[in-house]
Amino acid sequence: MDFDKELMDIYPWILHLARQFCRCREDAEDLANDIIYKLIVNRDKFVGDKSLKPWCLAVMRNVYITKYNRQSLVTFVDYDSVPEFSSSCSSEDLTLFNDALGAIKRCIRKSHCLDCVIYFAKGYSYDEISELLNIPIGTVRSRISYGRKLLFQELNS
Repeated sequence: MDFDKELMDIYPWILHLARQFCRCREDAEDLANDIIYKLIVNRDKFVGDKSLKPWCLAVMRNVYITKYNRQSLVTFVDYDSVPEFSSSCSSEDLTLFNDALGAIKRCIRKSHCLDCVIYFAKGYSYDEISELLNIPIGTVRSRISYGRKLLFQELNS
């Protein structure tokens, strides 16, 4: 079996499947292209006597879920360099922002785990955070989990 030829043959199916995952055509094309790239890069992991479609579906599902989770996260900025609000912001928005910023500052004083949460919210992977902070990946995972719980408790108290 020629991997590249079979991949070209099922590209319309991949694009159709990507359109089921994504609402707009451009996002579906981006997802399909990401899938093609991942399949080509990891072609050595494919077992040649099996169908390519189930593998494509699994890769697409995983890539879509990862992208969705990263897009749904709240993006943090460095709290020391937060710009001043303009006069167009309502006092309610300003109060909510200050409460959230205060909760983050209190959590940072309590634990170092919020560093991992902030890196994760900025889009870094577990591996990248592990390398940046020079700690094991299991520690990164547990710190992110604990940091989320701590932040949630602080915001709801």
